[in-house]
Amino acid sequence: MRPVLLAAAALVFLGGTAAWAQGTFEDDFESGLGERWRGDPGRGDIRLTEYAGNHSLRLQRNAWAATVVALPENAVQVRVAVSFAADDLEGTDACRLETSIDGETWRPAGEIGDGLDDAVSLHRVGADVPDAAGRPWIAVRLRIDGNASNDTCWADGLRVGWSRSAAELDQEIPEGSGPLSAPLAAQAFAMPAGAVVPEAVMSFQIRLDGRETPDGFRVVHDEFDYAGEPGIAAIPPLQVDWVGRDGRAGPLQRGPQPGDSQHWEWVVQPGRVWLEAGGLQVRFPVALQERNANCLHTGWLAIGADASGEGAQGVLQIGAETCAYYQFDLWSRLSVSVEPIELPAALPREDQSYERRHIVALADDFEGADPAGFGSPLEVSPEAMSVFGVLIDDVVYAGGCQTRFGPDPFCAGLALPSYSLAKSVVAGLALMRLEHLYPGARASLVSDYVDACDAERWAGVTFEHALDMATGLYTSAEFDADEGAPELWEFMSRSTHAERIDLACNQHPRQSEPGARWVYHTTDTYVLGTAMQAFWRAQTGRADADFYDDLLVPLWRELNLSPLMNTTRRSYDGGRQPVSGWGLTLTLDDMMRLGRFLQEGGQVAGDAWADPAMLAAALQRDPADRGLAAGSGVQRYQNGFWAWNAGPALGCASDVWIPALSGYGGITLALIPNGHVYAYVSDGREFAWRRAAVASHAIQPYCEDAR
Repeated sequence: MRPVLLAAAALVFLGGTAAWAQGTFEDDFESGLGERWRGDPGRGDIRLTEYAGNHSLRLQRNAWAATVVALPENAVQVRVAVSFAADDLEGTDACRLETSIDGETWRPAGEIGDGLDDAVSLHRVGADVPDAAGRPWIAVRLRIDGNASNDTCWADGLRVGWSRSAAELDQEIPEGSGPLSAPLAAQAFAMPAGAVVPEAVMSFQIRLDGRETPDGFRVVHDEFDYAGEPGIAAIPPLQVDWVGRDGRAGPLQRGPQPGDSQHWEWVVQPGRVWLEAGGLQVRFPVALQERNANCLHTGWLAIGADASGEGAQGVLQIGAETCAYYQFDLWSRLSVSVEPIELPAALPREDQSYERRHIVALADDFEGADPAGFGSPLEVSPEAMSVFGVLIDDVVYAGGCQTRFGPDPFCAGLALPSYSLAKSVVAGLALMRLEHLYPGARASLVSDYVDACDAERWAGVTFEHALDMATGLYTSAEFDADEGAPELWEFMSRSTHAERIDLACNQHPRQSEPGARWVYHTTDTYVLGTAMQAFWRAQTGRADADFYDDLLVPLWRELNLSPLMNTTRRSYDGGRQPVSGWGLTLTLDDMMRLGRFLQEGGQVAGDAWADPAMLAAALQRDPADRGLAAGSGVQRYQNGFWAWNAGPALGCASDVWIPALSGYGGITLALIPNGHVYAYVSDGREFAWRRAAVASHAIQPYCEDAR
C-alpha cells in the first residue's frame, strides 16, 4: 500500500521547526516525513525513495506536499531553496517550488522542466519570499505539474533561511563598566566617519585577563555537544603588541597564538585606532580558533583608554564563524590594560591587497555580467557563507561578510580557515618544489623516510602516490567512508607527532597496488608531510630544517600574502610537525593571490618555482594526465588538486576541466580557464559552483564550442 499524506486545503502551523538562533529550517528527508508534512497524491503518488544511501521525496504526475516553517520575529530577507531531479518530463511538465504566507495563495519560487530530467542530476532552485518579513510562518510546497503516471520529480535538501535585523541592537558601545545585557550591532565596532586619526606613530601592549564566564553566551549550532565541555565558553587571556599609524592598528603577533586554554587560540588582525574625547579608541577584528583544529569563530575587540593607556576598558563580541559543527554568539566586557611600549626597530608592513569592489559592480564593469551567479544562494546558503569573490584582472569583486549582527566592518581582513585547501597549498606545492629542486623526489619511497610506515605494507608507495591519495591502503574503497570513520577523528584529535604518524601509517590495510585507486585520506597527506620533512632534512643536512618554513614561507612573502600564512597547524610536541592537510589561516586576498600564482604557471620573477610537469598535470593542462577518478565520472584528483568537468554544465561540445582546491565544510578556490579566480568560504557543507562557472563564462568565454 502506497504512503499517502493527508490533504489540506489551507495549511496551519504544524510545529517542530528549527530553533530561533539557527536561522534556517532544513529537511533532507533522511528522517522521514512525519507530521510536519501535508499533501495530496492526486492521480499520482507521494513516497520517500532511496538512491545510493540518500533519501528523497518522490512526487509523480500531479502530487504535491507542503510544510510550514516558523520564523523568528526579527526575520528579514527570507529565502527558500530545494534541489530537484526529474524523469520523463515533456512539454510544460515541471517540478515546482512554491511559497505562501497565508496557506492559500501560492507564489512560484523555482522550477525545472523538460531537458533537465535525466533522473539523476540534482538542480538547485529557489528565491526570496516576498512579504515574509514580520510573519510568524511561511508555507512551502513541492509540486509536480505533469499529466502522465511516469512524470516524476524527486526533491531533496529543502532549506528555508533568513537574515535577522540588527536595527534593534545598540549601534554604539554603551558607556560604563557594567556587564553587557545584550550583543551589539557589528557597526558598533566600526571606525566612525570623521574620526580624528592620531598624527604620531604609537606602540602599545594590550593585555586581556580573560573571563571564565562572559556576560552573554548563546549556542547557535552544536553537532557534537561541545557546549557541555568544561570551559568552552571561557575567554582566554590575550597579550598583543601593536603599532598605530595613519589610523591603522597593526598587531605584531599574527596567526593563531597558543596559550593555556584547552579549547581556543587567539587570532588578531589589523584594525583601526582613533582619538575620541581625549583618549584612544582601538578596534581589532579577532577570532577564536579551535585548538588543534581549524574552526574560526570571528568577531571584534574594542578597547578604550586615555592617551597614556590608563582607564582602559574592553568589549569582545563573537558573532560569526567558519565552522560547520559548532557555532555560538559571545559578548562581554573585559578587564584590560593598555601600556605604551617602545616602537619596534622595523614597523610591520601593511597587508597587501587587490583593489576590492562589491560583487554588484560586475554588472557595471562587464556587459552582460550576472553578479548573482557568484556566491549564489542556490549554491551556498547565505547564512553559511563567510565571504566570496571573483578575481578578474587585478580587481576582487567580493560579497558575503554577513554576521548575525550585521555586516562585518573588517571584511577585507577576515581571518579564514583553509581545512583541506592545505592539501593542495602545503602538501601539493611543497612536493612540486622539491621535485623542481631535486628531480625524482616525487618517486621517493615513503617507507624510506617514515619509520612508522612498515616497508612491507607500504611497499612501492611513493611520495606522489600519497599526494594523489592512491597508496593502495584503505579500509573501504568507497571514496569518503574512511574519512568519515571514527578512526579519522581519533587521528585528528591527537596532539603529538608520534601518535599521529603511528595512526596514519597503520590505520588501513593494503588492498590494491599503489596508483590504481583514489580513496580520500587526510592521513595520506600527513604521511607525505612527514616524509617530505625527512627528505628535506636529508638534503640540507640540517636536523632542524623545516619544509614549511624553508620552502613555502619565502614563497608566501614573494606573493605578498598576509602574515597569517607564516604559521600553520603543527603537532604540539617538540618536533612541531606541520600537519600538511589542514590548518592554514588566511584571507580572501591570500586565496586570490595563490590562485593568480597558479593560473600563471607557478612562476616567481619569471622563473618556474614548482616542477612544471607536476603543476601542469594538477591544473589539468596535460590532457594525457588527468588523474584518477574521484568520487564521480566528472571529478578527478591529481597532485593534491581536484578537477571538475564543466563541459556538460556549460553546454560545451567537449570536456572542460576546471582545477579547484577544496576544504571541509564548504570552501572552494576554482581556477577558471579564462584566468578568473573564484573563491568562497562557507560552513554549510555545500560545494556547488556551477553558476559561478557559467557567470564567469558569460564575462569571458572559455568554451568555444558552447551550444
